Amino acid sequence: MKGFKKVNNVMKSALIISAMFASASLQAQVFQGGENNTAAPSLTSQYFSMPQVVPEQAQLVYYYPASVNAGPINIYVDKEFHTALLPGEFTALCVNTGQHVLAAAVNDAPLYQQKATAGVHANFNGGKTYFVRSAVGDGVVSEAVPRQEAEKELLEMNRNTRLINRASSVQNCRYVGSGNDVTLIMDAVLFQFAGSRYDQMLPESQAKLDRLVEFTKRSNNVGSINLVGYTDGIGKNESNRRLSQARAETVRQALVNAGIDGAIINVQGQGVAQTAGGCSKRQDDGCNKMSRRVDVMINSH
Repeated sequence: MKGFKKVNNVMKSALIISAMFASASLQAQVFQGGENNTAAPSLTSQYFSMPQVVPEQAQLVYYYPASVNAGPINIYVDKEFHTALLPGEFTALCVNTGQHVLAAAVNDAPLYQQKATAGVHANFNGGKTYFVRSAVGDGVVSEAVPRQEAEKELLEMNRNTRLINRASSVQNCRYVGSGNDVTLIMDAVLFQFAGSRYDQMLPESQAKLDRLVEFTKRSNNVGSINLVGYTDGIGKNESNRRLSQARAETVRQALVNAGIDGAIINVQGQGVAQTAGGCSKRQDDGCNKMSRRVDVMINSH
């Protein structure tokens, strides 16, 4: 990785991202979906499948595999600094629909010169989530990745929470079902295959739910909690819809039993998750495991 030119690196990132957004066929394959607030939302550092954003926004997940390891990568949005990623980290951001300028640069600090001179104009479609990965080429480049492939890699990565975004066009994400509220915490709990009871929730997800309850009780500005249940693609659609609803109802009951006011909890079952698209019928496939879940969104007033 030594000796490559930073300018070529940024230009190549721009070209690949440009092709990613320009190709309609690639959009169909890759982008399966993507209120400003002065305080950054509290989000888990581990990856979980991103819910669908509202039609007025698009979501971008940019990740940096540990295997690339070319030094810090700075991410710029509309020529302003968004964040810096270390190997093994990812960032997720939302913007208004329409055209934005994206750029990524290696070892660009402390002058951050590439934010003003590099980048590509890319069009973001409403309600979509886009996945982009750093890869090794002539230097480090950025490439579009299908959601299923990206989420397998993201399971081993951590969200960057060290730096505060400085790009003014980056917004707190608003997810389908959360209305105009700002999402304070977004997470997911997983279930066993065909399971919907509390004792069929994975043990680590039970512990996670306990932490979400603790946060909600401590906070003085929680206005609503949205629970959206999903399933893998195994089985009939109607059965999966009922199963997804039952999973969401189980999480609701667990929250109520823990002392959370049921009046602020909204529940819906969406059936088969987007993450199950293209999965095999094997129960132990990672994309199937990730799809047997309930998304939890804790929102402010």
